[in-house]
Amino acid sequence: MAQLQPQSVRYVTLDVFTAERFKGNPLAIVKLPSDVTLGQDVKQRIAREFNLSETVFLHPPSSETPSRTCDIFTPSEELPFAGHPTIGTLVYLATTDGLATEVVQSLTLQTKAGLIKASFDEETGVAEASIPHNVRIHQKPVPWRSIVDAHPSLKGLEAGSTTSCPLVSIVQGMTFIIINLPRLEDLASLTLGGSAIDPRVLQWEEGWESFTAPYFYVVVSEDEDGRKMHVRSRMLEPSIGEDPATGSAASALAAYLALQRGTASATYSFNIEQGVEMGRKSEIGVKVRLDESGKAVKEVILSGSAVPVSQGTMVV
Repeated sequence: MAQLQPQSVRYVTLDVFTAERFKGNPLAIVKLPSDVTLGQDVKQRIAREFNLSETVFLHPPSSETPSRTCDIFTPSEELPFAGHPTIGTLVYLATTDGLATEVVQSLTLQTKAGLIKASFDEETGVAEASIPHNVRIHQKPVPWRSIVDAHPSLKGLEAGSTTSCPLVSIVQGMTFIIINLPRLEDLASLTLGGSAIDPRVLQWEEGWESFTAPYFYVVVSEDEDGRKMHVRSRMLEPSIGEDPATGSAASALAAYLALQRGTASATYSFNIEQGVEMGRKSEIGVKVRLDESGKAVKEVILSGSAVPVSQGTMVV
C-alpha cells in the first residue's frame, strides 16, 4: 500500500502594530494553497507549533468574491476575531500580493465574526479596518477583590480603586475586563505571578460566555473635549502570558470609553500603546463613532502597521 506523501504549506511571520522589526506583536500567516485542505484539528496543531498569540490561516483567492477568508487560532482555540491578525493580514495582502496603490479601497477579509472592509495607505504603511462589532457592556462588573486575588501586585491600590471593573465584549466570543489604574507606575508594577481570575465572578449575559482576559490601562493624556486620548495598556493572562498588542481588547476599551462620554454622533480617537514594559512597544489606533443617540457604537476602525520578519515552508 502506497504511503501518502506529506503536504507542505508556505508561511510568513510579521511583527504587527509596529514599523520596527522585533517590536509589536508577532503573527504567523499560513497560506493555504487551493490543492491542500487542512482540518480544524490540524490548524490547531500548527498554531500550537508556532506558539504565538495568534496564527492566521489565509485561504486562497476565489473568483466568486474579492474578499479573502481567514481563520484565526490561538495555541488553544479558534477565535471569531482578533485585532493584530486582522491588521497583519491586511498589510501582508496589500504589500505582498501586489494590491498596494496609493490607497487600496477594496481590501476585504472574511472572518468568523463577519466581513472586514479595509484600506491601506502605501505612503504611511498603515492599514485601517472597519471591524465587526457588537459591543456589550455586561450588567454585572467584576469585583475588584477578584482582580487583586489574581494579581497580587495590585494589593497596594485597593483603598484608592473602584469596587468593580466593567466586563465588555467587542463581539460575541471576545470579552475583556477593563481595569483602569491611576498611574503608569502602577501599570509597570504588574506581574504574571498570580493566577487566572476566578471564572465564577465572570457574569456574562446569557449566550455571551466567551474567552475573557483582563486589560489594564492608564489614560496618559486627552484633549479638552475628551475626543482624542493617549492610553498606555497591558494585557496579562496566566494562560497566555503577556500580549504585546491586543487589537480586540484595545477596540473594546475604546468603545467603552467612548460610550462613557456618550456625545451623539461623535467620533473618538485613541492612540493606545501596549507592550512597552516587555520591550515590544506597539502602537494601536482606534476610532469609535457613536450613533445619533450617543448610546450605541456605530463604527469601530482599527489601524496599525506591520513589518515582515521571516518566511518558510511547513510540512503538514
